[in-house]
Amino acid sequence: MLNYVWELPTPHFGGALGRYALGGWELGGIFTASSGTPFSVLIAGDPAGQGGDPWPFPNRLTGPGCTGNPVNPGNVNDYVKLNCFTPPVAPASFSSMCQPAAPSVAALIPNTCMNLFGNAGRNSLIGPSLLNFDFSLFKNFSISEALKVQFRAEFFNVFNHPNFQSPLDNNYLLNQDGTPVGGAGTIDSTTTDSREIQFALKVVF
Repeated sequence: MLNYVWELPTPHFGGALGRYALGGWELGGIFTASSGTPFSVLIAGDPAGQGGDPWPFPNRLTGPGCTGNPVNPGNVNDYVKLNCFTPPVAPASFSSMCQPAAPSVAALIPNTCMNLFGNAGRNSLIGPSLLNFDFSLFKNFSISEALKVQFRAEFFNVFNHPNFQSPLDNNYLLNQDGTPVGGAGTIDSTTTDSREIQFALKVVF
């Protein structure tokens, strides 16, 4: 984060009127840049039968495109790479202890075990980064020695840059039976508002 206030120098030309019109200005700003926040992807329901344990993780694949942070930056409709996650699996020798996924899923992925926690891990993905710039412009009027008036124009997110939130409303990728959740990995909110402008008049006495 970087913030500043710059009081512009009063010019020495234009006479008293020029100094009055061009003097007393201030510029201010706050620039914020940060990486995204970690979040988890989960399986809905309670597949492990733990009485509502909040962390039933899927399995994470390690193939091409699935290493590092498996997301599609800038894609709000498919932010999470869903092809990098599957239902948990276990060796065939554990089949008697496993609750298999739905037949349509089990036919494609051998040895599914929905009551086993996957290896995706808590907070293993990173959400979108944040970039924001607020700008302000002040004009100070000296009415008398004891009375001053300040006009303020303030611009929040002046470049109207969209800063997206992690897909926290859509971080369940699979249903309890291993079938895909509709809209999984979709971003539906932002961390900052769109551009806002406000004007104010401040009297100091």
